[in-house]
Amino acid sequence: MRIIIAGMASLPAAARRGALYQKAVRLAFGASRKAAGRRGEVNVVFLGRAAMLRMNRHYLGHDYDTDVISFSHEAVPGLTGNETPIGDIFISSWMARRQAKALGHSVAVEASTLAVHGALHLTGHDDHRPAAKARMFKVQDRIVASLHA
Repeated sequence: MRIIIAGMASLPAAARRGALYQKAVRLAFGASRKAAGRRGEVNVVFLGRAAMLRMNRHYLGHDYDTDVISFSHEAVPGLTGNETPIGDIFISSWMARRQAKALGHSVAVEASTLAVHGALHLTGHDDHRPAAKARMFKVQDRIVASLHA
């Protein structure tokens, strides 16, 4: 799997850890039976507050700040292996800072949590119903703990 990280300049210097976010996405895909071993490309893009708010308004119709948005891509005929687009994960660097401070951990821990969360959405996890959310967060917490053990 090819994982491209972009926009890390919007993070504090100590949180510019591309390899950590790549590992977070790989582990999330590995935790899913449907997605384990899947080949293709995932983009993780860190955005500032204004850009993330615009995305949330434009694509989801939500007029509020959000921390992570994931978009799955449809299969493209003729592309194989690591060329195949899987999806994009957009992470608000502003929300990552804010949530890290509120939760008492580093921005890198929060950003990796959001990367895992976005990747789990790409593997089919849903957090709109309470039972599904509980399952998703159980997997997410296990992956994040393994990243920072």
